[in-house]
Amino acid sequence: MTEDVVRDEQVQANYLTDVLDMLDEEGVDSAFWFTFASYGYPFSTNPRHDLDCASYGLVKILDGASGETYPGMPWEPKQAFYRLAECYARRD
Repeated sequence: MTEDVVRDEQVQANYLTDVLDMLDEEGVDSAFWFTFASYGYPFSTNPRHDLDCASYGLVKILDGASGETYPGMPWEPKQAFYRLAECYARRD
């Protein structure tokens, strides 16, 4: 039997911060995250169908639903979305 995947957005947010911190320490002037949304990997409340767990996207695709944070958008921000915003805000 296949085990359910446990959703842990904190892991992605920590990875993003670690990479940006390393780049900053090495003097890299600018960087960008390579995936805003993975439309082919929609979010599901059912762990067996939550393809977003395999996505590097900063937002989870709601597969036909509208988001609450940004009404009308078909996605909802993940922790990494907010962490990236915090990193960029520190650089101003």
